[in-house]
Amino acid sequence: MMQEQKTSVLVVGGGVVGLSSALFLANAGVAVTLVERHPGTSIHPRAWGWYERTLEIFRAAGVEKQVLEAAKGFADHRINGKVVSLLGTEIGRQILPDADDLRAITPCKHVSLGQDRMEPIVRAAAASAGAELLFNTGLIDLTQSADGVDAIVVDRVEGVERRIKADYVIAADGARSPLREKLGVGAQGRGAFRHQVSILFRADLTGPLNGRRFSICQIENPEFTAVLGHDDTLTEGTLIVTYKPEDGESVGDFTTERSVELVRAAIGDDAYPVEIRDVLPWEMAGIVAERLRVDRVFFAGDSAHIVPPIGGYGANLGIHDAHNLAWKLAAVLAGHAGVELLDTYEAERAPVARLTVAQGGLRLAMRAGFATDEQKSQVIDPLAMTLGYRYTPGQPIHPSELTGEPGTRAPHLWLDGDLESTVDVFGADFVLLAGSDGQAWVEAAQKLAARNEVPVTAFRVGTDLIDRDGVFPTAYGVAADGAALVRPDGFVAWRSSGSVDQAEAELATALSSALARTDIA
Repeated sequence: MMQEQKTSVLVVGGGVVGLSSALFLANAGVAVTLVERHPGTSIHPRAWGWYERTLEIFRAAGVEKQVLEAAKGFADHRINGKVVSLLGTEIGRQILPDADDLRAITPCKHVSLGQDRMEPIVRAAAASAGAELLFNTGLIDLTQSADGVDAIVVDRVEGVERRIKADYVIAADGARSPLREKLGVGAQGRGAFRHQVSILFRADLTGPLNGRRFSICQIENPEFTAVLGHDDTLTEGTLIVTYKPEDGESVGDFTTERSVELVRAAIGDDAYPVEIRDVLPWEMAGIVAERLRVDRVFFAGDSAHIVPPIGGYGANLGIHDAHNLAWKLAAVLAGHAGVELLDTYEAERAPVARLTVAQGGLRLAMRAGFATDEQKSQVIDPLAMTLGYRYTPGQPIHPSELTGEPGTRAPHLWLDGDLESTVDVFGADFVLLAGSDGQAWVEAAQKLAARNEVPVTAFRVGTDLIDRDGVFPTAYGVAADGAALVRPDGFVAWRSSGSVDQAEAELATALSSALARTDIA
């Protein structure tokens, strides 16, 4: 008889987005099971850069310190170079500037770290938080009903099948997404416009690098062009090479022997000791799924969108998907929110995905040298893209110009005391931040929370939280007797610039809207 189990959320896919989904849900007290057909996390670096907003999210999830520790060795990888080969002529280089001083904007910083190093950190944290992580386990079938989802999975080592019954599913199963295909969800966009392989290799690069530390290195020699990256131990690297199916080329051309030849050509020594670990084919593309949800199945990460790699937005975008979705699923499953709240996932994330894919395409055109002046004028500042995207109509806002408008990221303020930043306040519950004269708002929030089983924590800035620089009113667009309501994902749900006659009624309406409920009073 087939083994059966019940879980609240089934996550399909154990890459960085699936693992992040499991972590966020487990932190919220949700029973979550993740299945991944591979035996472990990725051995390929894949993504390298993690933006400030992603670190804010990981900070709230309790893994920022581990990420920063793992990334220490990459801090000096600051050369964007172009060479004939590592041992050959250097054609040019750009020294990346030190990270901007963004302490007025965020307590976190951009870090460089291969995805192969990031995923084990998130995996360990998810498991520690209580997520069930089943690697070497593939999804065979999935059906939906009004009551939930019925999935059949198989242990790929033992061949044993089991049935998992879940309330919801997060499909984080990658760019080719079998679940997206099974559910008949198409994609819009350019699709694949370049076919590539990532050749993962071992070699002692100490001598060839000659003291240099590349963020990325372009190889341009008569034999081929490629992109090379290396790890912080200087013993492992990745060579990314383009191939053209239209010219009869295929992944099969990249045998071990051919891969060794290519790596040696990139190094500049045709006898250099090289060991090939793996060859991974992938497509450079720019697409967004036509739907991010089919009933009880939600698409996140590459199953929802594929972003051209210029700018490094793809994996970050997927983690932000997971963060947006996790608190909503947790609220619905706990009975704190109406099921209609889940409709806002696609409404909020699809526009951000479309904008990010478009921006990736513009940056690719600029990198290739064929962007028009009009296209160049449409490129959005990276900080606005990652810290200033919004869930209301309009272009992203540079984070230095955020003023607590509903639908935007709640501005960071430095605090005195145990909590360093307002970012540290957000994560578990809704948070009401009231001005120094906003005690009426705090009392209204406390009464509504107790009466309606709504998870709201209320603070008066200046008393309960000490705004170190005294900028809360300006940063949040409120007076001393005003207040702002912030969602668990750190986005502003509502604000009142000042006091009102019926604070409870006003806040009840705001919470009802934010949680898709009609019974909060």
